[in-house]
Amino acid sequence: MSGADASAGGTRDPKAAKRARKVRWLSRLGYWAVQGLARTWRLEVRGEARWPTRDGARVPVVLCVWHGLMLAPIWSQRNRGIVALASEHGDGEIIARILERLGFAPPARGSSTRGGVRGLTTIVAALREGRTVAFTPDGPRGPARVPQAGVFVAAYRSGTPILPVAMHADHAWRLSSWDRYAVPKPFSRVRVAFGEPLAPRFEGDQLAQGEVERLVAAMDAAEEAARA
Repeated sequence: MSGADASAGGTRDPKAAKRARKVRWLSRLGYWAVQGLARTWRLEVRGEARWPTRDGARVPVVLCVWHGLMLAPIWSQRNRGIVALASEHGDGEIIARILERLGFAPPARGSSTRGGVRGLTTIVAALREGRTVAFTPDGPRGPARVPQAGVFVAAYRSGTPILPVAMHADHAWRLSSWDRYAVPKPFSRVRVAFGEPLAPRFEGDQLAQGEVERLVAAMDAAEEAARA
């Protein structure tokens, strides 16, 4: 067998096969870890009446949660076919597979730093089709709690409101990551709260002055509601 024939076989790229196995097993472990942990929480969801409705049914929104506070909101919104934006960085495929196992739609792929245009296009298309989408506007690498432009553009282009959501846990681990990712401890009282919906304002093709601050204030208010 020639070298060309060998390279065309199933063992062409052992490193790729190893990465695929790693992603597969880590996504399975991650899913079961989330399931096992979250089912111990005493979860309360607040402010659901703030979700806009039409004829008694929820309308699509852009769910907006800080990267470091997303675990409990993900759990609270499982099995609803929400489209999330998963990064194309190293852990993005693992997160995408966990989300699908939790009943989210196949995620849009991209971020503020890689694949952003493609991811944003997919998100806008999903919103126009009547799907709710989930954004971590400061992800995947921060800076923490500084929203990037994508969440505003997606909402504006689709005519969809942004709905802030936050979480608070009485007892949580905080990872040493850039976002201080919060993992509620087993049997903690965990509260997820929705904030007031808002529609971003643009002046021409530019985000209007003060819109970033308005979103941050709405996110802070949602977090206070979860903490109270």
